[in-house]
Amino acid sequence: MTVGHSDPRQFYIIAGEVSGDQHGAALMAAMQSQDASAQFTGIGGELMLAQGLAARFTADQMAVVGFTEVFRKLPFLMGTMRKVLRHIERLRPERIILIDYPGFNLRLARRLAGSGIPVTYYISPQLWAWREGRIKIIRRHVDQMLVIFPFEEQWYLDRGVTATFVGHPILDEAPPEMDRSAFLTSLGLDPGRPVITLYPGSRKDEVNRHLSVFHEAAQMVRQSKPEAQLLLGLAPGMDAERIPPALRPDLHIAAQHPRLALRYADVALIASGTATLEAAVWGVPQVVVYRMSAFSAWLGRRLSKLPCFSMVNILAGKELAPEFLQERAQAGPIAKSLLAYLDQAQLRESLFADLATLRESLRGGGPAPEIGGGASARAARQILG
Repeated sequence: MTVGHSDPRQFYIIAGEVSGDQHGAALMAAMQSQDASAQFTGIGGELMLAQGLAARFTADQMAVVGFTEVFRKLPFLMGTMRKVLRHIERLRPERIILIDYPGFNLRLARRLAGSGIPVTYYISPQLWAWREGRIKIIRRHVDQMLVIFPFEEQWYLDRGVTATFVGHPILDEAPPEMDRSAFLTSLGLDPGRPVITLYPGSRKDEVNRHLSVFHEAAQMVRQSKPEAQLLLGLAPGMDAERIPPALRPDLHIAAQHPRLALRYADVALIASGTATLEAAVWGVPQVVVYRMSAFSAWLGRRLSKLPCFSMVNILAGKELAPEFLQERAQAGPIAKSLLAYLDQAQLRESLFADLATLRESLRGGGPAPEIGGGASARAARQILG
């Protein structure tokens, strides 16, 4: 039910990544459907802009990956921080909504101390994986914590923070734009032959680090299974013309609907990130790879407390997706794991059962999505209330 107010309700919302833009746009739509007076200013990407965000900066300007890139971009980020704080002080919004992006958002929350403006954090930083000490910032400066993984609610409670599990917004998504047959046919692929999707990341430096080893591994698979077709999911903002000419002849490129390339894969080779969870929810067997700078990898290993890297494996408590990180990201072993999923029916069936269990664990309580529930709607009700 949409509620109207005589005066606009101003919210300042910040999402600094592609995945945050998706979740932020869904949250904005849910809040606007529940209260038509809700208005949004802040930082977001194309989807949030389309939803009506008055943007001060865009998510692609803010995106960073790895510790070394953060250092290079630090002057810009600190300048942005100062401008955002001044703008918040002038605007005096009803509430500030921070979406993931902890390096920036946690510092902003701390700098807002004494402003009198309440802060919601939607989609928790992964403090349970590394840098748990930052929970002090959340305890002191975040008024409302909304989490999307089921174990996070108790994790926070054990550390003196009340958090609410609203479910994962990936389960709210509308049906795909095209069915599998129509989508593959539109790209010149045969729906009756296996499809290996390469998903090398959403940032240019990720694509540069991953694409050649992804392609080499996929070519090794094709030596055993020549009927396999290679499909590249190209993230928004990536230019197909930048793909090295040597890789193009046997690659079909999905630039218009890259997420369908992942959804309709028989097996996917994915750069670790949000896409791994999307593939799991869609029941797609996957192999996870990630390469970063040597310094970032060294520091990450020192700080991380988890035995695995992929969110799919963390949630499952076991390896559902083989992981190949840094120096282990070699084409031969990667190809072997891809082939196992294509060749072993029993392995696929066992995986599908595990993924179905994982998917159900991501649902929050409350009404079913078809009657206005889902993570975005539940988060919206919490914020507006």
